[in-house]
Amino acid sequence: MRKYIINLLFLSPLLAVGQNNTAFELEGHNIKETKKVYILHYSFDDNAQIIDSAIVTNGRFLLKREFAGTAYTGILFRERFEAQHRNPKDFWFYMSPGKTVVDFSSKPKVTDGGELTRTYMQYLKDMEESKAVFNSSAYLAEKAIADSLMAEAREKQIELLTKYGTPQEGSINTKIQFIKNNPNNQLSVLFLESLAGGKPDVAMIKPLLAGLSADLKATNKAKRLASLLKGMELVVGAKAVDFTQPDLNGKPVSLADFKGKYLLVDFWASWCAPCRQENPNLVAAYNKYKSKNLEILGVSLDNKKESWEKAIIADKLTWIHVSDLKGWSNAAAEIYAIRSVPSNILIDPNGIIIAKDLRGEALDAALSKLIK
Repeated sequence: MRKYIINLLFLSPLLAVGQNNTAFELEGHNIKETKKVYILHYSFDDNAQIIDSAIVTNGRFLLKREFAGTAYTGILFRERFEAQHRNPKDFWFYMSPGKTVVDFSSKPKVTDGGELTRTYMQYLKDMEESKAVFNSSAYLAEKAIADSLMAEAREKQIELLTKYGTPQEGSINTKIQFIKNNPNNQLSVLFLESLAGGKPDVAMIKPLLAGLSADLKATNKAKRLASLLKGMELVVGAKAVDFTQPDLNGKPVSLADFKGKYLLVDFWASWCAPCRQENPNLVAAYNKYKSKNLEILGVSLDNKKESWEKAIIADKLTWIHVSDLKGWSNAAAEIYAIRSVPSNILIDPNGIIIAKDLRGEALDAALSKLIK
């Protein structure tokens, strides 16, 4: 914690300064519309904050004090020191032992003082001269040339981009042209798969897939890509696609079984840490809205039934659960283009997708609006 030493000193007879002590003498000139100022500085030895005050008479004040050495100092204009709001009139500078004069007639500045203060004034002058270089006609002329060259370079870059595109665009266009020219080459499927990625541009990929030969369309890779494209088209407002998978007891459960209810289809897995962290929110939502026409259908991307069942029990997930135990190749997940978990889809009683990926507070907020 910063240490505070407070000296509320109003103009008073000058205190005697011990022969071995360091002292400063601070004068303020041409101060307007202020009867009192605070002087704050930080101790050279331990950075303690030391606060003094002085009365302003006829636009001037004088403060003499012992202190520990050169310090960063502020002359502060405020009714009381506790008012911490910065005042534009405040002036900060470095104060050294001996005399320092600060003039406020226009812009505040150190104008006179003892030997150490004059050294500081020379530093301030040197600093201003170093800055003045950047306002000189020579510098500004050379900068104008540099700015012109930079503007010309930017124009050239735009011209190159318009004419040639980017290296990435060139790579994409080359693959697209290969696929179009070689509809029966297995490389075309591989290139199409790489272009699609996890979230394909349906408008670009769909016609390229349609242009492949019948033999290539029949491959598993092409079928999976076709399934992914269909799933990408299942946006909010689309009709949900039915699927059937076995529950924990092997009984087949279909999406159609929940017709007439609000249904949250939750894609998750026992090995998915974010899914497990989200499960308490699902439990809370289910307990709050299950009596108001809401059901949850958990679709697990697990491979092992034992792990799947153990997680259901541990997290107290009391709704219906299904899985074909094919991990990321889960058929329902492929239908809905699920590429990360947790993911969910909210379906209304008419089978229309009305929301996606609702979690935490967003899930409760959506359900509270929909289910009365």
